[in-house]
Amino acid sequence: MKKLITLTMVLVMILSLGLVGCSNDGSEPAAVGPKDGEKLAAEQVLRVNWGSNPPDLDPQTTTDQVSFWIINAVYDGLVRTQPDGTTPKGSGLAEDWTISDDGLTYTFKLKDAKWSDGTPITAQDFEYAWFRAIDPEVASEYAYQFYHIVGAQDFNESKITDKSQVGIKALDDKTLEVKLVRPTPFFLSLTSFITYIPAQKAAVETFGEEFASAPDKMVYSGPFIIELWEHEQKLNLAKNPTYWDADSVILERIEGDMITDNNTRINLYETGGLDLTGVPSEFLEKYRDTPEFGSAADATTWYLQFNMEDKYFSNLNIRRAFVYASDRQSYVDNVLADGSLVAGGLTPPLLAGKDGKDFAENRGNLYPELDAAKAKEYFEEGLKELGVTKEQFQKDVTIVAGEGTWWSRTTQAFQQMWKDNLGVELQIEMMTFAMRLERYNKKDYEITIAGWGGDYNDAMTFMDLFVTGGGNNDAYYSNAEHDALIKKAQEGSGDERVDAMIEAEKILARDLPIFPLFHPARVFIQRDYVKGVERFAVGADTEYKWAYILEH
Repeated sequence: MKKLITLTMVLVMILSLGLVGCSNDGSEPAAVGPKDGEKLAAEQVLRVNWGSNPPDLDPQTTTDQVSFWIINAVYDGLVRTQPDGTTPKGSGLAEDWTISDDGLTYTFKLKDAKWSDGTPITAQDFEYAWFRAIDPEVASEYAYQFYHIVGAQDFNESKITDKSQVGIKALDDKTLEVKLVRPTPFFLSLTSFITYIPAQKAAVETFGEEFASAPDKMVYSGPFIIELWEHEQKLNLAKNPTYWDADSVILERIEGDMITDNNTRINLYETGGLDLTGVPSEFLEKYRDTPEFGSAADATTWYLQFNMEDKYFSNLNIRRAFVYASDRQSYVDNVLADGSLVAGGLTPPLLAGKDGKDFAENRGNLYPELDAAKAKEYFEEGLKELGVTKEQFQKDVTIVAGEGTWWSRTTQAFQQMWKDNLGVELQIEMMTFAMRLERYNKKDYEITIAGWGGDYNDAMTFMDLFVTGGGNNDAYYSNAEHDALIKKAQEGSGDERVDAMIEAEKILARDLPIFPLFHPARVFIQRDYVKGVERFAVGADTEYKWAYILEH
């Protein structure tokens, strides 16, 4: 049965990733909504679990998936990914656009749309937000996503300060011109990514540091607005009456809890408090043969992440020891037990590669399996090189982790592996999502388990993660050869760029700033009366705009 689930997941991923991130030249999005014969419920309320408090609802600075879900619900970008994975004209705030023959100049025409305060959404809002994203003072971790634009990297790195040298310009209230460094086939779909979605200029300037900290400290452009936000407890959304496409939004409200305990959220689903939720592995047998069970593509990789500037994990032999002491297959089979796949590298399966294969197939498996004897050898050698004892190491090193059942089960599993294979029992520090991100940003950790989901349908969305000084490079890894290969891939095309990224992955596997663990199976349960919740493999991976509730 486990093989069946795995094969099902692979088929779903093939179908989904073949579509996500595509664009077309159609004049309008495909029709969505209730089908013939479906009768809507009188109360259009969807009950979900966010899982945690969103750490940052500022589109230009946020980095986490929980915030992505909510920002995607309350804001619109130039385009919006449709249920079929396309980003056609008219799907977002851009009514139309033209692309120059050389593929370097995009001219967007905005539709007549309004912010939730009734003021017009303008090209100046986009210009302001995009410059804010690359402003070195703002220090957006996703600034590098704008490096496709002329001058954006130099502006972000303070090499230039003249905005006229950057290819972002509001020609008038409804016209935005963007000039690219090189043709970028996925640029249109990238404009649906969260960091490209504009926060209102007036709101950012009015609220300052308090912007996006509370419902009344935001102005919205998307299908919903935030109606209630009790931090660490609840966040509810309500339909946005000023949304340009409000007629397509059927839900009146989304009520969202912040539950981390698996038993609690499953009990809440069983008693009607939730309409959908992910399925923890311990409940898989109960649900996988039921009509409510579903699976979806998830271009995500979870990995051990080492702080390369830490006293201990700056040592390659220490990192090797923890890699060889980790039994990924046992973890996937016995702890997750949900059809997740052991990772062969950082980039997950089915992102495009060459020769008719996906990138992961081209690359192959780059990482070693469990070898306790080698682990001990590397550990002893590393301790000797550092001039420390095993006791001192155990005293100083902790595992930084999140909250909830999954984190407890996962960190305890690896804690036991390392105790058995290295003879050290590391303490686990469990903390909120926001606290964990803060620890990463302050370089205040030794080892953690981290995850990365693709932002768009190209291997580069993973491969540029660990460039020197990268905004999301929380391992603080730096290798000039790796950086040069990523730059070659960014500037290249075809097989040449794929080969460059594969060589860069090999360097990561050699240096071990991370150790890829698994690609998760995305399994969920959802009431049969819930329709239109869309799940994508990359970006803001859950879309509620077209959701609705049937009579039941």
